[in-house]
Amino acid sequence: MREITIKELAAKISRKRAELGLPSTGGVQPNSGKYRTESKRALLRNIARAAAERGEEPPFKANY
Repeated sequence: MREITIKELAAKISRKRAELGLPSTGGVQPNSGKYRTESKRALLRNIARAAAERGEEPPFKANY
């Protein structure tokens, strides 16, 4: 098995994204939350509420 550095991996991913015509960053489709369990929905709401109380944005966008 050949070991590669993080920089080599990042370059390989960037080349592949360019080949596929994808943006260089992001590009991940958001999860619709359609099949999310109620406990996960509650967890995401609590994370969003705690961030709002601190005057911050949640660390990620969540559909719940």
